[in-house]
Amino acid sequence: MTDQRPIRAWHFGPGGTRGRGGMGRFLAYLIPTLNRENPDLNCQVIDSYGPGAFWQMPFWFGIALWRLGWNAALGRIDLVHLHMAAYGSILRKILLLMVARAFSVPVLVHLHGADFVEFMDRLPVFMRYFFINRLKSATYLVAIGDYWCYYVTQSLGIPTDRVVVIHNGVPDPLREAGIAERTASRADHRLLSLGELGPRKGTPEVLAALATPEVRELAWSAVLAGNGPVEAYRDETRRLNLAERVELPGWIESARAWRLLAESGIFLLPSRMEGLPVAILEAMAIGATVITTPVGAITDAIEEGVTGLLVPAGDAPALAQAIARLLRDPALRARLAEAARRRFEERFTIERTAEKIAALYRRVAAQPVRESLM
Repeated sequence: MTDQRPIRAWHFGPGGTRGRGGMGRFLAYLIPTLNRENPDLNCQVIDSYGPGAFWQMPFWFGIALWRLGWNAALGRIDLVHLHMAAYGSILRKILLLMVARAFSVPVLVHLHGADFVEFMDRLPVFMRYFFINRLKSATYLVAIGDYWCYYVTQSLGIPTDRVVVIHNGVPDPLREAGIAERTASRADHRLLSLGELGPRKGTPEVLAALATPEVRELAWSAVLAGNGPVEAYRDETRRLNLAERVELPGWIESARAWRLLAESGIFLLPSRMEGLPVAILEAMAIGATVITTPVGAITDAIEEGVTGLLVPAGDAPALAQAIARLLRDPALRARLAEAARRRFEERFTIERTAEKIAALYRRVAAQPVRESLM
């Protein structure tokens, strides 16, 4: 690469920057920031899954695979950045990795999947060996937190000098017109949860906690927004006599999610498995008080009694106690929210994340190809 030409980095992720869920939102935040803040980079995103139904995925993935091979063969790609989760995602990204390797293109594997540990543990031995062996061929593996760094080095055997911890990041919402004004009129007794509805995100525990007498007797309203079995959970709210206090709007776009975050005092995400949820970082950034669980890399962001409250995963009574505690104690809510906002500013801005990724790109670009593909 010449000094004049920018580093051409191709990102591959499900849905590209329009993908639903945390990975899509992260890419939507990251790519513009990388390009804006770093004139020596030229980053683009290739959709490796497609925006539609599952049956359309092979078509979209085939196009992504062909584009990678064609452009790598022509020398148009300096670096491939694969955003990977479990199940079908790892298979697709391993195939992309192998194609990039065939043309001596350096590869970064960015591990996002919340249920990656469970997935790997359930694999037959030969498949587990195959996936680990392929992951070891990547130039670097990006772990989104200390928990994931420990897992990939100790459980998967990835060399420590090939693993880099780079936390997820989100933009500062208080810089956006209208958001700061909405936080000024925040409803401290509004509860909000963002994420796919289901057991992994702790939706059953949220509803069970809200139905307990100690929470039901207090003043509050709740919005649980996300895709998944929305109608089934609406039926559950009716069964629990919560329908008039709990709204389930289904999937919502990013702009509406930010508005709800600005208007809500307490953010709930009692997940059973996680990576490092973008939604928690968004809540910290906007000044909502977080109740969550100590799973995945969440404890890099939320420290019990300092930047939020932690409850055991799957423990609805503990969640109910935490909700009631915050509803009854506005001073505690304010203290936790202020500390979380400071931690966001110190560690989790999208600019900080992009800066670390850009530095890694430059390190890779400076390496001889034979070293970067060891």
